[in-house]
Amino acid sequence: MIPRLLLILVTVTASLAAESTPPWRELFNGRDLQGWKIVGATPKAATYVDEGALTGHMVRCTPEHTFFCTAESFGDFILEVDCYQTSGFNTGVLFRCIETPPSASVRLHGYQMKIDPSPTRQWTGGIFDDYGKNWLWLQNLKTNDRGRTAYKFNEWARFRIEAVGSSVKIWVNGLPTAHLIDDKYTRGPIAFKIHSFPANGDAAQEKNLIRFKNIRILTTDLARYAQPIDLPALPHDSTQTVLPKP
Repeated sequence: MIPRLLLILVTVTASLAAESTPPWRELFNGRDLQGWKIVGATPKAATYVDEGALTGHMVRCTPEHTFFCTAESFGDFILEVDCYQTSGFNTGVLFRCIETPPSASVRLHGYQMKIDPSPTRQWTGGIFDDYGKNWLWLQNLKTNDRGRTAYKFNEWARFRIEAVGSSVKIWVNGLPTAHLIDDKYTRGPIAFKIHSFPANGDAAQEKNLIRFKNIRILTTDLARYAQPIDLPALPHDSTQTVLPKP
């Protein structure tokens, strides 16, 4: 028979543990595209579920980017997702997206956490404003040597994005990569990008894959579950210039 005091202690401990566990909500069931839609012009890139992951690859003659896009929109949130990128795959996580008119060159604009295809630049975890034919780095990793080491090609990586008000914080495999203050985009779906691919693209690149799994989100009591970050909160990098799409 368990003594009454011990029983009380066990009950209190279990209750405190339950209260400290973040109330994560899974965004992907690992089986199908329930809760997701595929956004992009026709023809689209390849998009499917494989081995419990949202999986995609570029397809030649796709005129625009293709996106795995949540059916639901989010304002403030904490997002975690695992990603596997084959070397050379140009992709990223868009959030607070806005849909664009039919005349636009891309169906979604928004903040993009870059998953960088460059093995030398290594700016995975940086943020840019992705808006069609032009894009602008808001915060890169040119002075963050620690952050540049966080990501490895052909390995699963864990990303964490905290978007609360005008503050955006990002970690890659537990290492901080960006801390941006910006208020251009406030609410919208979350999307994973598969880059457009011209007709004359190298056929070998169509074999490169991107995979996303273990996608979960917090939308309540965010101050309680936010993580401290030792990067200064900065506005967008004024030294960067608007660049045309390649």
